Amino acid sequence: MRILILFSKEGRIGALAQGLASALKKHDCQVQLLEADPQGSSPISGAPYDLVVLGSPTLGFFGGKIAEDLVSTSARLSRLEGRKAAAFVSGKLFGAGKSLKAVMGLLEKQGAMVEDFATLHGQSDIDAFAQRLVRLGNR
Repeated sequence: MRILILFSKEGRIGALAQGLASALKKHDCQVQLLEADPQGSSPISGAPYDLVVLGSPTLGFFGGKIAEDLVSTSARLSRLEGRKAAAFVSGKLFGAGKSLKAVMGLLEKQGAMVEDFATLHGQSDIDAFAQRLVRLGNR
């Protein structure tokens, strides 16, 4: 299975994205990590991937906000119509659910079908999410 993980530069989300990529590679997935680049202008095609995953830190005092670099970079995603997708955010005491809905909204706006999502706190959450994504890809 070929997977694209597009993640924000903000917060500790990069470490979570790298951990997720490592966990997916253990299941023989081909993973491309792509750090959000708000200065970029070229389109990012989802066509070569079986699954597109977006990741953002949970921002704001009560959460609910996501990283602007991910918002602007995800607008350059193309060919996501009907494609399987997933979303994750970093864990926070309040507002992770709102942030997660915002990340899922970015994917749905592009026509992707969000089929899984997670709030990641550490390695055990990453491993469980990776296993679900592998099962999702095998359906």
